[in-house]
Amino acid sequence: MLFNSLLYFVFLAIVVGVSWALVRKPTARAAFLFASSCLFYMAWSPAYVALILGAAVWDWGMARLIADTPDSQTNKRRVLLLLSIGVNLGLLCYYKYVGFFAENLVALCHSVGIELSLNITRTVLPVGISFFTFQSMAYVIDVWRREIAAEPNLLRFWLFATFFPQLVAGPISRAHLLLPQLHRTPQLDENDVGEALFRIARGLIKKVCIADWLAVNLVDRVFSNPNVYSGSEIMVGLYAYTLQIYCDFSGYTDIAIGSARLLGVRLPENFNRPYQARSVAEFWRRWHMTLSTWLRHYVFFPLGGSKGSVWMAHRNTLITLALIGLWHGANWTFVLYGLLHGVAIAINRTRHRKLPKGWTHDVLPWTSNLWRVALTFHFVVLARILFRAPSLDTAGKLTLSLVENGWGLARIDSGTWAILGIGYAIHFAPVQWLDRVRVRFVAMPAYRQGLALTCAAVTLALVAETDAVPFIYFQF
Repeated sequence: MLFNSLLYFVFLAIVVGVSWALVRKPTARAAFLFASSCLFYMAWSPAYVALILGAAVWDWGMARLIADTPDSQTNKRRVLLLLSIGVNLGLLCYYKYVGFFAENLVALCHSVGIELSLNITRTVLPVGISFFTFQSMAYVIDVWRREIAAEPNLLRFWLFATFFPQLVAGPISRAHLLLPQLHRTPQLDENDVGEALFRIARGLIKKVCIADWLAVNLVDRVFSNPNVYSGSEIMVGLYAYTLQIYCDFSGYTDIAIGSARLLGVRLPENFNRPYQARSVAEFWRRWHMTLSTWLRHYVFFPLGGSKGSVWMAHRNTLITLALIGLWHGANWTFVLYGLLHGVAIAINRTRHRKLPKGWTHDVLPWTSNLWRVALTFHFVVLARILFRAPSLDTAGKLTLSLVENGWGLARIDSGTWAILGIGYAIHFAPVQWLDRVRVRFVAMPAYRQGLALTCAAVTLALVAETDAVPFIYFQF
């Protein structure tokens, strides 16, 4: 059930209507939202609903045991935590990484003269497993740290684990933000409805009018057959892919946040104009923010963070960014992608240590930051080769084509240029401009909002492909 399909919006309308009709019956409302979330996921793969619910029961039970175990029994609490994390990581590794690890083990043995045969086939990846696994693990760790109380109600925890707007592609919602909202009586006013509808419309426009257009008309063609394109056209294709993946993923997030808000739930932001970043470190504070925050709290800080020696800080950075890469997929392209970003961040931090304490980019005039934005942006663009290519060999060939295929832009049509120009202009425009549009939309009477949304829907119908195009991050 794709967010950019008519079926989803029929489903959302029914869920919103029934859930508000049950607002004075909190248990019935929670049960209905939980059942709706299961139904939503079953539209992808019915069999894997049992996987999510079983993993959630395990984490719920482990968290209860951890919470009931006194701090004096340190070893018992640690064992319970490791059991919970072990099952979560075991499921994630089995479904996402076992084939990758097996292939590389066979290759390693072959390189040293040992013939090893492992008949392990890669399993079908449950949609959203990386998202709901990380969300559930964070809950148990927070209970272990005594930062939150264990959830006593299994139904509420199931709803937390399966809440459909953010189930398959985030944002990753930590328990201290989401669980209390599932207990409170929700509130909804006219501004909430207007904000939610604006957010959903914005997400659909990003996805259908920008991301899907660029994918079909340029990106997929360039990456499938780079030899027929000039180096300049490949570079434009990289610019297009960089915009496509942002509009695709942030568009999904917009629809998720808007859908949840119609239900009286606030989800965390996941993007903050990432291509305006002035360093690679800042890029990761603006891109997929809930994943970056998760890894900062549960990997980087426990490793020691930036404390200790410079080399220890660099080690922690490289481990964290390598995990970010591996989180995206079982492929050496993703690992190298993460390490490349980690090296860039380490260089940024080394240079930053030489500056006066408390120094930030904000003290500089915009002209001094312009080259930093341009340099960071082009680093991100070129690193996307690794993110998009299916193998290191393909990434290498694409890079050679980028350098060796000469010049010329004859294959880039005017429509693609227009979409690229509009998309990047919106992204780099002052944030106040979009805020003005949002405020004006929210302040409109309902009939004018409906008219504006109807016009947007007609535009989307004219631009959209015959079938709804899946979101890129569903594969992760």
